[in-house]
Amino acid sequence: MKADGLWPGEVLDSRTSAVAWRDWLPSPQQVSNAIQLRFEEGTGETADLADSAPAISMRQGLGLVIVAGLVAGSLPFLVHWIAAARAGTTVPLWRLAQAAAEGQGTGVLAETLQRIAGLEPAFFPGWLAAGLSALGLWLSQPLHWLTLWIVYGLGVLVVLKLQGATTTLQRFYAITSYAAVPLVLTFFSPIPCLGGLARTVGYLWALVLYVQAIRALTGFHLGQVIVAVLVPTAVVLLAGLLSLSALALSLLRILF
Repeated sequence: MKADGLWPGEVLDSRTSAVAWRDWLPSPQQVSNAIQLRFEEGTGETADLADSAPAISMRQGLGLVIVAGLVAGSLPFLVHWIAAARAGTTVPLWRLAQAAAEGQGTGVLAETLQRIAGLEPAFFPGWLAAGLSALGLWLSQPLHWLTLWIVYGLGVLVVLKLQGATTTLQRFYAITSYAAVPLVLTFFSPIPCLGGLARTVGYLWALVLYVQAIRALTGFHLGQVIVAVLVPTAVVLLAGLLSLSALALSLLRILF
């Protein structure tokens, strides 16, 4: 018998498994405190209560974003699979045909896209092709959330540093990961009326939580945090406008 009380090859008990899960996810109490905006005052760097919202590692934040993305996409996954399977095609083609039908009516483009969507998949039965494409979209959602969390968060952190923030990158990403939790409300997106309301509430709640988490982490006042949150978005929009302007000027030079 080993020193830890386990024989070689013995399966770990549920308590050990719970500890392993705790390494990758915050506790339910931490999540509950965060979504209620119960963050400790100050930087949160010295939080010593295991269930306080700031007492979270970056690895737990990473796991939280992934799990939240999977939960949010589970109902849309089923709805997309069923709808595309009925059409006998993949989800992207089904979406394309739906968009064309709604926007173009009975035009040539709409009819062409609907014909393409109605073609049988070359290698798989329609229901399987629909399921695989829906699964791909479902699994890609957490990756999109992770990308937004990391890239956008880096821009926010840079602005905070320029304002004098002393927090570390790990602590910043850890505490801002809670903003993914309200986005679970997008689970209801496929439901008419309720889906739009749920998305709106989820986005606003996530934004408020994100701002409050940064305030608790840095000790900054609201104006400083709002500047940090808005500047990266403004930079992206400005870069997009400049790119479009450059493209338009290039086309005008070619044409005239």
